[in-house]
Order: sequence, then structure tokens, then C-alpha cells
Amino acid sequence: MSIAQYDAHGLIVALCDVEYNDDDRTFQRWQEELKGGKSRYEIEREQRTSVSRYRKTQAVLIEILFLVITSKNVKFLDFYHQGRNSDGTPRPPKYMLDLEMAYKFLVDKISFAE
Repeated sequence: MSIAQYDAHGLIVALCDVEYNDDDRTFQRWQEELKGGKSRYEIEREQRTSVSRYRKTQAVLIEILFLVITSKNVKFLDFYHQGRNSDGTPRPPKYMLDLEMAYKFLVDKISFAE
């Protein structure tokens, strides 16, 4: 909608080096307890024997990208067909940015030394 109205849509993307260090799932159990237990979606997922993804336990900021999507460069975005909502209905497709194509949208960036 912003592209149709203003011919531009801005994004700020934080690129992080993430760690999935939860082999014993203690972080996941803590997070579940914090939110008050399993949701109906999680219970149904377990009944389907679908494995839960690991949670990120740490993120270190590497770079911030400032991007602008316009009617001229929107063609470089792909579509991502999502899974289901918590009630089981399909989610609508979303635009997907391939980071290899980010230079097509790049206005500026800030890099952080490790």
C-alpha cells in the first residue's frame, strides 16, 4: 500500500549472528512457563508428531541495513508461502527478501566490528 501511495516502502533490517544453544530445551521450557503453558496450536503440533524448532538463546548485532522498496525494484522480491495460523487456517503469502539481492534496495548500512 505504501508503494502505491508514496512509491516507496522503507525497511530497517538488523543482521545478527544468532546462537541456538538449547540442546536440553531448558530455555524453551522457561519460555513456555513464562507465557502460561502450551497453546492449542502447540498441543496439536505435538499430536501430529511435528518437532518444535530450537529457540535462539543469543543474538549479536553485526550490521543494520536501510532499504527502500519502490515500484521499480519490487520485482526483485520473492514470495514466501507461509504455513498455518494457530487456528489451522492458511496464512497469506508474504514478500521475501533474499539477502543476496539486498543491494538492489540498499540506501545505507552500519556495520559493527566484532
